[in-house]
Amino acid sequence: MAPAKEQETRRASIEQGKEPAKDEQKGKAESKRAEEELSEEDLQFKSELEMLVERLSEPNKDLYAPALDNLKRFIRDSTSSMTAVPKPLKFLRPHYPALTAIHSNWTDLKLKSQLADILSVLGMTYSEKDGENYKRECLKYRLLSNIDSTISEWGHEYLRHLSLEIGEEYQENLENGVNREDTHTEQLIKLSLEIK
Repeated sequence: MAPAKEQETRRASIEQGKEPAKDEQKGKAESKRAEEELSEEDLQFKSELEMLVERLSEPNKDLYAPALDNLKRFIRDSTSSMTAVPKPLKFLRPHYPALTAIHSNWTDLKLKSQLADILSVLGMTYSEKDGENYKRECLKYRLLSNIDSTISEWGHEYLRHLSLEIGEEYQENLENGVNREDTHTEQLIKLSLEIK
Protein backbone atom coordinates (compact mmCIF):
# COMPACT_ATOMS: atom_id res chain seq x y z
CA MET A 1 0.00 0.00 0.00
CA ALA A 2 1.39 3.42 -0.91
CA PRO A 3 2.33 5.65 2.05
CA ALA A 4 -0.21 8.36 1.06
CA LYS A 5 -2.98 5.79 0.69
CA GLU A 6 -2.00 4.20 4.02
CA GLN A 7 -2.10 7.58 5.80
CA GLU A 8 -5.47 8.34 4.24
CA THR A 9 -6.86 5.00 5.41
CA ARG A 10 -5.44 5.55 8.91
CA ARG A 11 -6.89 9.11 9.05
CA ALA A 12 -10.30 7.79 7.98
CA SER A 13 -10.13 5.07 10.64
CA ILE A 14 -9.26 7.60 13.34
CA GLU A 15 -12.09 9.89 12.26
CA GLN A 16 -14.51 6.96 12.51
CA GLY A 17 -13.15 6.19 15.97
CA LYS A 18 -11.23 3.15 14.88
CA GLU A 19 -7.49 2.62 15.33
CA PRO A 20 -5.69 0.06 13.19
CA ALA A 21 -5.74 -3.26 15.00
CA LYS A 22 -2.81 -3.71 17.36
CA ASP A 23 -2.82 -7.42 16.49
CA GLU A 24 -2.24 -6.53 12.86
CA GLN A 25 0.73 -4.34 13.78
CA LYS A 26 2.06 -7.03 16.11
CA GLY A 27 1.71 -9.64 13.36
CA LYS A 28 3.72 -7.51 10.96
CA ALA A 29 6.49 -7.06 13.53
CA GLU A 30 6.63 -10.80 14.22
CA SER A 31 6.79 -11.68 10.53
CA LYS A 32 9.59 -9.16 10.09
CA ARG A 33 11.53 -10.83 12.91
CA ALA A 34 10.90 -14.24 11.36
CA GLU A 35 12.35 -12.95 8.11
CA GLU A 36 15.57 -12.01 9.87
CA GLU A 37 17.42 -15.27 9.74
CA LEU A 38 20.28 -16.30 11.93
CA SER A 39 23.70 -15.92 10.44
CA GLU A 40 25.53 -19.04 9.36
CA GLU A 41 27.83 -18.66 12.37
CA ASP A 42 24.83 -18.40 14.75
CA LEU A 43 23.18 -21.45 13.19
CA GLN A 44 26.37 -23.44 13.66
CA PHE A 45 26.68 -22.27 17.26
CA LYS A 46 23.03 -23.11 17.95
CA SER A 47 23.42 -26.63 16.57
CA GLU A 48 26.58 -27.14 18.61
CA LEU A 49 24.70 -26.20 21.78
CA GLU A 50 21.82 -28.49 20.83
CA MET A 51 24.27 -31.34 20.24
CA LEU A 52 25.67 -30.83 23.75
CA VAL A 53 22.14 -30.99 25.19
CA GLU A 54 21.51 -34.22 23.26
CA ARG A 55 24.69 -35.73 24.69
CA LEU A 56 23.35 -35.17 28.19
CA SER A 57 20.33 -37.35 27.43
CA GLU A 58 22.29 -40.20 25.86
CA PRO A 59 22.95 -43.39 27.84
CA ASN A 60 26.76 -43.02 27.54
CA LYS A 61 27.68 -41.29 30.83
CA ASP A 62 31.24 -40.62 29.63
CA LEU A 63 29.83 -37.85 27.42
CA TYR A 64 28.21 -35.95 30.29
CA ALA A 65 31.22 -34.27 31.92
CA PRO A 66 32.74 -32.93 28.65
CA ALA A 67 29.31 -31.72 27.49
CA LEU A 68 28.73 -29.91 30.79
CA ASP A 69 32.19 -28.34 30.64
CA ASN A 70 31.55 -27.06 27.11
CA LEU A 71 28.10 -25.70 28.00
CA LYS A 72 29.56 -23.94 31.01
CA ARG A 73 32.37 -22.43 28.95
CA PHE A 74 30.01 -21.16 26.24
CA ILE A 75 27.62 -19.62 28.75
CA ARG A 76 30.30 -18.16 31.01
CA ASP A 77 32.12 -16.54 28.09
CA SER A 78 28.92 -14.86 26.94
CA THR A 79 27.59 -13.72 30.33
CA SER A 80 30.64 -11.92 31.68
CA SER A 81 29.17 -8.64 30.44
CA MET A 82 25.53 -8.66 29.44
CA THR A 83 24.05 -5.92 27.33
CA ALA A 84 21.52 -8.18 25.62
CA VAL A 85 20.39 -11.75 26.13
CA PRO A 86 23.50 -13.82 25.37
CA LYS A 87 23.15 -16.25 22.49
CA PRO A 88 23.77 -19.39 24.57
CA LEU A 89 20.94 -18.44 26.94
CA LYS A 90 18.69 -17.57 24.01
CA PHE A 91 19.45 -20.80 22.13
CA LEU A 92 19.27 -23.03 25.24
CA ARG A 93 16.03 -21.57 26.58
CA PRO A 94 13.77 -23.98 24.60
CA HIS A 95 15.79 -26.88 26.06
CA TYR A 96 15.42 -25.73 29.66
CA PRO A 97 12.51 -28.08 30.55
CA ALA A 98 14.42 -31.05 29.07
CA LEU A 99 17.56 -30.10 31.02
CA THR A 100 15.61 -29.84 34.28
CA ALA A 101 14.14 -33.31 33.59
CA ILE A 102 17.65 -34.67 32.96
CA HIS A 103 18.76 -33.14 36.27
CA SER A 104 15.88 -34.85 38.09
CA ASN A 105 16.75 -38.25 36.60
CA TRP A 106 20.50 -38.25 37.21
CA THR A 107 21.88 -40.02 40.25
CA ASP A 108 25.57 -39.05 40.01
CA LEU A 109 25.80 -36.22 42.58
CA LYS A 110 28.87 -34.57 41.04
CA LEU A 111 27.34 -34.38 37.54
CA LYS A 112 23.99 -33.36 39.00
CA SER A 113 25.67 -30.51 40.86
CA GLN A 114 27.48 -29.36 37.70
CA LEU A 115 24.22 -29.36 35.76
CA ALA A 116 22.47 -27.46 38.58
CA ASP A 117 25.20 -24.83 38.32
CA ILE A 118 24.38 -24.36 34.62
CA LEU A 119 20.60 -24.52 35.20
CA SER A 120 20.90 -21.75 37.77
CA VAL A 121 22.24 -19.43 35.08
CA LEU A 122 19.69 -20.58 32.50
CA GLY A 123 17.02 -20.08 35.16
CA MET A 124 17.45 -16.32 34.73
CA THR A 125 15.47 -16.66 31.50
CA TYR A 126 12.55 -18.39 33.24
CA SER A 127 10.05 -16.94 35.67
CA GLU A 128 6.58 -17.55 37.06
CA LYS A 129 5.21 -16.13 33.79
CA ASP A 130 6.45 -19.32 32.13
CA GLY A 131 4.29 -21.50 34.36
CA GLU A 132 3.71 -22.34 37.99
CA ASN A 133 6.58 -24.83 37.99
CA TYR A 134 9.10 -22.08 37.27
CA LYS A 135 9.55 -20.06 40.43
CA ARG A 136 12.93 -18.59 41.34
CA GLU A 137 14.75 -21.07 39.13
CA CYS A 138 18.06 -19.24 39.44
CA LEU A 139 18.02 -19.62 43.24
CA LYS A 140 16.53 -23.11 43.20
CA TYR A 141 19.35 -24.59 41.15
CA ARG A 142 22.06 -22.52 42.87
CA LEU A 143 20.99 -24.16 46.14
CA LEU A 144 21.07 -27.59 44.46
CA SER A 145 24.59 -26.99 43.20
CA ASN A 146 27.45 -27.79 45.56
CA ILE A 147 29.87 -25.78 43.44
CA ASP A 148 30.67 -22.69 45.51
CA SER A 149 33.69 -21.38 43.68
CA THR A 150 31.85 -20.61 40.44
CA ILE A 151 29.26 -18.16 41.68
CA SER A 152 31.17 -15.03 40.64
CA GLU A 153 32.28 -16.54 37.31
CA TRP A 154 28.81 -16.09 35.85
CA GLY A 155 29.00 -12.32 35.74
CA HIS A 156 27.37 -9.27 37.26
CA GLU A 157 23.88 -9.80 35.79
CA TYR A 158 23.71 -13.32 37.22
CA LEU A 159 24.75 -12.11 40.68
CA ARG A 160 22.17 -9.31 40.50
CA HIS A 161 19.42 -11.72 39.50
CA LEU A 162 20.40 -14.26 42.15
CA SER A 163 20.47 -11.53 44.83
CA LEU A 164 16.96 -10.47 43.84
CA GLU A 165 15.64 -14.03 44.14
CA ILE A 166 17.38 -14.53 47.51
CA GLY A 167 15.69 -11.37 48.79
CA GLU A 168 12.27 -12.45 47.50
CA GLU A 169 12.61 -15.90 49.05
CA TYR A 170 13.80 -14.54 52.38
CA GLN A 171 10.97 -11.97 52.48
CA GLU A 172 8.40 -14.64 51.63
CA ASN A 173 9.68 -16.80 54.49
CA LEU A 174 9.37 -13.84 56.90
CA GLU A 175 5.86 -12.95 55.74
CA ASN A 176 4.70 -16.55 56.07
CA GLY A 177 6.09 -16.74 59.61
CA VAL A 178 8.17 -19.77 58.77
CA ASN A 179 10.70 -20.75 61.44
CA ARG A 180 14.33 -20.37 60.47
CA GLU A 181 14.99 -23.98 61.39
CA ASP A 182 12.20 -25.22 59.08
CA THR A 183 13.51 -23.53 55.95
CA HIS A 184 16.71 -23.06 54.05
CA THR A 185 17.13 -19.58 55.57
CA GLU A 186 20.64 -20.39 56.75
CA GLN A 187 21.52 -21.41 53.18
CA LEU A 188 20.08 -18.13 51.88
CA ILE A 189 22.18 -16.11 54.33
CA LYS A 190 25.32 -18.08 53.49
CA LEU A 191 24.67 -17.67 49.77
CA SER A 192 24.06 -13.93 50.07
CA LEU A 193 27.40 -13.57 51.88
CA GLU A 194 29.17 -15.32 48.98
CA ILE A 195 27.94 -12.70 46.51
CA LYS A 196 30.62 -10.05 46.23
